[in-house]
Amino acid sequence: MRNSMKFILILLFVSLMLAGCKGKSELNEILIVSSIGIDQEEDETVIHLQVVNPSGQSTMQGGGSGGTVYTYTERGRTIYEAVKKVNNILPRKAMFSHMTCMVVGEEYARESGIAMIFDFVERNNQIRDNVLMLVAKNSSAKEILSLYTPIFKNPAESLNNRVEIASATTGISEGMTEREIINWMYGDFRDPVILGVELLDLAETGNEMSSLENINANNKTYKITGLALFNKDLLTGWYDENQTIGWAMVNDRVKDPFIITEECENEDGFIGFSVKHIKSNVEPIIKDSEITFQVNISGTAVLQELTCKMDVSNPKKLIDMEEQIEASIKEDIERAVEQAKKQKVDVFGFGKMVYEKEPKKWKETYEKEWGREFANIKVDPVIFIRMESVGTRVNSIHEKD
Repeated sequence: MRNSMKFILILLFVSLMLAGCKGKSELNEILIVSSIGIDQEEDETVIHLQVVNPSGQSTMQGGGSGGTVYTYTERGRTIYEAVKKVNNILPRKAMFSHMTCMVVGEEYARESGIAMIFDFVERNNQIRDNVLMLVAKNSSAKEILSLYTPIFKNPAESLNNRVEIASATTGISEGMTEREIINWMYGDFRDPVILGVELLDLAETGNEMSSLENINANNKTYKITGLALFNKDLLTGWYDENQTIGWAMVNDRVKDPFIITEECENEDGFIGFSVKHIKSNVEPIIKDSEITFQVNISGTAVLQELTCKMDVSNPKKLIDMEEQIEASIKEDIERAVEQAKKQKVDVFGFGKMVYEKEPKKWKETYEKEWGREFANIKVDPVIFIRMESVGTRVNSIHEKD
C-alpha cells in the first residue's frame, strides 16, 4: 500500500512538471507586437499592428536584415474584426504581451470614440493595462507609426521616451495608461484626457529608412503636444502646452522640473526658470449654492537664463521673480479651467471631490446636472514658489562683475 502511494505521488509530481510545456510558444514562432494604431476611414476601422523584426534590432549581430519594425494594416467593421484580418496576413502568430504603446488617430477619436478600444483590449488577456495611450493630433495613427526617427528606430520605444523628455514643456512625465483612462471614464465622475503626438513637419515624412541619412533631424520627427480633451469617450478639443501644465498642477502630476520663460520688467529681455518640487492639493469649498475649488501649490525654482540687466543679489528682485512665476502658474491653471468649461468637460475630477466631501448633496443636487453646475464653479489658485538658486552666476553677462 505504501509503495502504491509513493508511485501515485511521483506520477502526480511528474504530471505537474510536464503541464508547464502546454501552450508554449517559441521565439521563432511568434511576432512581438510593439504598438497598435487605430484609424477611421469612412465607416470602417483601420488597424495597424507594428511588430518587431528581431533580425533588424541590432547591427551588432551578423546576418541582420530588414527594418527594425514592420507594420501590417487591415480594416473591418470593428477592431476585433480588423485584428483578425491582420492575422491572416501575418507570417507568424501575433503576441501582444510586450505591447507598450497605442496611438489613436484624431478622426477616429472624434467620430467613433475610444470606448470600443477599451472593450477590445480589456477582453484580450495578453494586452497589459499599463499600455501608453496617445492621440495623433491633426494626423492619423498610421502617419505616426510609419515615421522612422533618429536614435530610436522603433516608434513605440521612441514615443515612450519622448513623453518623459517632453515633461519640461508639458509638466507630465508619465503618460496616460489604458487602466487610468478606464478608471476616469467609468469610476471617477470625470472626463478623460490623453497626451497628443504631432508630426513636426507634415511636408516631409520620414517613413523611409533612407531619410535618416539627412543630418536635419527636425524634418523626420514628431513631438508630444498638449492634452486631448474628451467628453466621455469622444474627443472634443485640445489643451496647448501651458494649459497642459495647468492641468498637471491641479492634478498633482508634475514630478519633474518644467520650464517657465517670462519677460523682464521695464526693459527688453527674458528670464528663464526651472520649476521643481511641485506639491499640490485641491480643497472643495461648498457654501450655499456656490462651489469653489482652492488649489494649493508649492514648489521651488532655479534661475536658468537672464537676458536683461538685473541684480539678482538683491532680495527684492528674488521676490519679484517668485511673484512672476506664481502669476504664470496661476494663469496656466485659470486658462486650463476655462477651456474645460468651454468644452463642457470635467477633466480635473472636481465632481469626484464634491462627491467625496458631500456624498448626500452630490446625489441630491449635483450628480444629474453636473455638466451645468461645472460651468459655474470657481477656482482659487493659492501658489507659493521659493527661489532656490540663481545658478552658478550672480550678475547677468550684460553687467560688469
